[in-house]
Amino acid sequence: MTEPDSASVSPEERPSRALAVGAVSVAAVSFALAVLTWLAWLLVRPRLLVSGVYPLVAEVFVLVLGALWFLALLAGVLAVVLGRLGGGKRPGGDLARTGSLLGGLTVVVALAGTIAFTVSPGLLPAYGDGGRPLNSILTR
Repeated sequence: MTEPDSASVSPEERPSRALAVGAVSVAAVSFALAVLTWLAWLLVRPRLLVSGVYPLVAEVFVLVLGALWFLALLAGVLAVVLGRLGGGKRPGGDLARTGSLLGGLTVVVALAGTIAFTVSPGLLPAYGDGGRPLNSILTR
């Protein structure tokens, strides 16, 4: 009922189905990437920092997670752009609107991760109190 009749809508006003599908797929993949990166950051990173066994592995892990957040951020922006170009504001552009909104949510999640990555102190707190590893300080 709310869908416009295809004969009454000019071709330039019709939403692009290919761009809408592209927006939804890019948004879904980038949102999953951002959420999984947060899970890895919250579950694995504290153990790497406290252990003090493999500081080089921990640094590489943290840098890879940081790069994944930047990648998810760019993919979220791409999903928003594809959703807008696919007809997210036009009548009948529900799929493009969904891709644009999920892309916006991805941008928020990935931006929070990017800020957490840039503000994170890294491995320095793991070697506080005169250079001793943090786990030896905690066992005292």
